[in-house]
Amino acid sequence: MKYQFTAIATAALLLAACSAPPETVNNHPQPVKKETKTMPETKTTPQTQREILTRILEMMAASQSIKDFSLERLEQTFSMKTKRSEEDDDDDGYFFANLSKNWDWYMSKSKDSERLEGVNFSFEPTAKYRDTHKVNEEPNITEICDMDYDEFVKKAEALGFTQTPNIVQDGMQMGVYLRRNKLRIIVIPNYAYPESNPDATEKKACVRMILIG
Repeated sequence: MKYQFTAIATAALLLAACSAPPETVNNHPQPVKKETKTMPETKTTPQTQREILTRILEMMAASQSIKDFSLERLEQTFSMKTKRSEEDDDDDGYFFANLSKNWDWYMSKSKDSERLEGVNFSFEPTAKYRDTHKVNEEPNITEICDMDYDEFVKKAEALGFTQTPNIVQDGMQMGVYLRRNKLRIIVIPNYAYPESNPDATEKKACVRMILIG
């Protein structure tokens, strides 16, 4: 399923500064008891493809089914505010952000015609790149490939997921299915020659899309 977005929302992070009160002087020598406070862990919006995939793996590790991928939990995990569905009772929405000169990343959650939930993570060329290049032409995905496809799949297997080939039309394999309990995930790669090595003879497999259902 291809998602198109017609509006761009810009989010600003607000930082709160905390200061401790000055210590008072005691004329009688005695140990100074300092109060320590445990601050809750806060996450910032991921800035690299590796950070994005690492947080997806964190959600996968703690999830049993698609029900665990609520919009609220997705927002907390990625520190992003989703644009919600117009229907108040739906747990549907999306967010996206720029990742590099030529690539953006997207997350969308929706239901199909049978009201089955699904979450889609994908890496997409920027609108500027689309406007200045041929139709269907894409930038070299190795520009953002901090964690390659093989590494992601191995990390998922370490979490207890089993992989089977994702066979599509004409018997062609397009990535893999990852399964554990009631959670089913499709990981789709994209292949490109690393720009850092112009003499490379083998293409590098990078994660292009992750479908969770």
